[in-house]
Amino acid sequence: MNIFKSTLISLIGAGMLGAALPVRAEEDAATFYRKNKLTLVIGTSPGGASDVGARLFAKYWPEVTGGEMLIKNMPGAAGIVALNYMNSCKPDGLTMNIMMFNGAYQMPYFQQNKAARYDPRKFKYIVGGFCEPWLLTAASKFKSLDDFRNTKGLKYGVNAPFCENSFAALPMIRGLGLDVKMVTGYKAQVEIDLAVGKGEIDFTLTPLSQGLRTVEQGMVAPPMLVIAPERTPVLPDVPCLPEVVSMSPEDKHIFAEAMNLSAIIRMAAMRAEVPDDRVQFVRDAIARMVELPAFREDALKILKLGATPVMGKELDTFVKGAFSLDYSNLTRYLEPYTK
Repeated sequence: MNIFKSTLISLIGAGMLGAALPVRAEEDAATFYRKNKLTLVIGTSPGGASDVGARLFAKYWPEVTGGEMLIKNMPGAAGIVALNYMNSCKPDGLTMNIMMFNGAYQMPYFQQNKAARYDPRKFKYIVGGFCEPWLLTAASKFKSLDDFRNTKGLKYGVNAPFCENSFAALPMIRGLGLDVKMVTGYKAQVEIDLAVGKGEIDFTLTPLSQGLRTVEQGMVAPPMLVIAPERTPVLPDVPCLPEVVSMSPEDKHIFAEAMNLSAIIRMAAMRAEVPDDRVQFVRDAIARMVELPAFREDALKILKLGATPVMGKELDTFVKGAFSLDYSNLTRYLEPYTK
């Protein structure tokens, strides 16, 4: 984000030929968004992290633009309903979607879901945010990772055989050499967490903030492992996966692609046909927004790590990699644990 902003400033400051035109387009976009209301469509019901995060953007939008942002909840099909709606709206930059990236954007593409009437590769991505790592959430009988290694027939709870937290678990299952059987059919992550707490299943992977709530409630064992390339500052004494398993080059590749496919990131996007100057204005406005101390303070009330924005070149690199990974290879490795 900072690299992008500094590059933009340096280009304008250098007095390059034609620099006046981008400045004028920026002014036009500013006037457009000051006079018109931007609708942020959310693919969930009110109350979840995606919804609360979106409302935080709406709260601070007037401060950075002078305009107004409206919220429209359209739950259904893991966000596909909301994205179909956005993709049918006029491409004037007044409709934007925010939803979990893997469920609404990435999985429909790889699984060729006919219900998704859009090509997510063509969207113009604005910001990713409210990112978290996966936390190993285990029944209270487990005291260490060795307990996992030594237990046969571990029951692992997931929503579906090929969903985000099943792919997130793949490097851990392989690395620890676990004997695992997936238990599917849960409608929501909270149902899986409750099943772990009751001892009906042995473990699951849960988004960090939600997992810590179950720990604080005494439902599950204390945190033992974070599924991420490095430790999280929220749990500085809990190891990350690369610290506890030895990875071959192939394992490292699987880990990297599985982390992309299962990334917990709420993604905002617009239609491909939205004018570039309006897309850039919204990107820059949110870049200013996330630097506001009040915004940061409010974001920490939503998730343990706050807003964790992914923007600019970092965002573009993430999205490009997200649609170029080898999905069939990951499903091939995961399939034996789904039977």
